[in-house]
Amino acid sequence: MDRRAWANRFVIGILLWMVPASIAWIGLTNVYNPFLTKAAENLVRLTESPSVTRLLAKPPHHFVITRTDVPSAKGWLYSVRVTDTHFPLIMMFAFFLAVPGVPWKKKLENLAWACLIIIFFHIFSLFLWVKFAYATQLGEFSIDNYSPTQRNVWGLAKHLADLPFKLGMPLMLWATFYIRELIPQRRSQE
Repeated sequence: MDRRAWANRFVIGILLWMVPASIAWIGLTNVYNPFLTKAAENLVRLTESPSVTRLLAKPPHHFVITRTDVPSAKGWLYSVRVTDTHFPLIMMFAFFLAVPGVPWKKKLENLAWACLIIIFFHIFSLFLWVKFAYATQLGEFSIDNYSPTQRNVWGLAKHLADLPFKLGMPLMLWATFYIRELIPQRRSQE
């Protein structure tokens, strides 16, 4: 298949796979949000001594951050929309399933590996949200417990994970698995 035909089939495949990928993502969100919330809480608590952070799921799309050592009038310190972290999964599913000329078994294997990688990214991204909230969003608590440099580092890390990396990760993973499909093979010259 020539490059133009491959590209046309790929684009059409992406457009066709967007609807089923969206439906699958919507269906998985009710399970994935609580999983990510608990996993992010565990990661945050690994970095604390004593472990005081609690992330409480607030269905369907949020979790709230609480600390046992910091009271709050509203019952929580900060709210994070978990669904916003993982909506690019729709793109990733469509990209991986739309690749023409690759056997289904290989497509699904590649997608499974990419999902495993992106799950760890989502957990880390939510960890950064919590650290960002602690460092920059809690007024006196943030000023008393984080230096200006720490506030800037946590803020920058969260913003990088939340914008360019979150949106670029599906494409980066797809390119990692399928770059050989895009680059013409060199014929050995004997």
